[in-house]
Amino acid sequence: MKLLKLAAVLTLPLLGACSSDYHYKDYQGDWAPEKLHPVDLSNNAPDAALVYFDTWRERELGIPFHRLVLALEVDGVKLPGAGRTSILNVTGEQALKLSPGKHSLRWCNVSMNALGTGGAFCNNGADDVDFKPGQRYVVTFRLTASTKGVGPNYSTEYRTYSSIRNLDTQEVIFPVPGQQG
Repeated sequence: MKLLKLAAVLTLPLLGACSSDYHYKDYQGDWAPEKLHPVDLSNNAPDAALVYFDTWRERELGIPFHRLVLALEVDGVKLPGAGRTSILNVTGEQALKLSPGKHSLRWCNVSMNALGTGGAFCNNGADDVDFKPGQRYVVTFRLTASTKGVGPNYSTEYRTYSSIRNLDTQEVIFPVPGQQG
């Protein structure tokens, strides 16, 4: 019982240090597309499509998490400075301006927490997605966890499911029906 009390006493200050405004690196923590500055890959097209990459913060077991999607590549060309150099170091863009038409995108689904742990599921992507003139889109994901086994012999498998939704029509344009994102 003393050990349990000691663990609680040592853990509470740590959780208090993990403020609810935690965000990964300098990336925007809350969904506010109007505050993002899209990287213009449209050659200043007046009817460019805006593609946002989702970001949100939440708590699990009292620990603040920042979950976000970071763009890595467009049409086979890596974005400057984008990539994953380690399990805890991912860099990319949160918004893009694209010329209307079909584009292929690659991104990382990132989940980091205030304790300094987390990870990223990279090489997610969609090919030949048709972005309509002047429309706004969001690339997002959901995360599932499946734990198997008990005690020291357990494992947890994480999976992400990505999608692209048109913010103006609410239509999901990726994955297409019958595909898995």
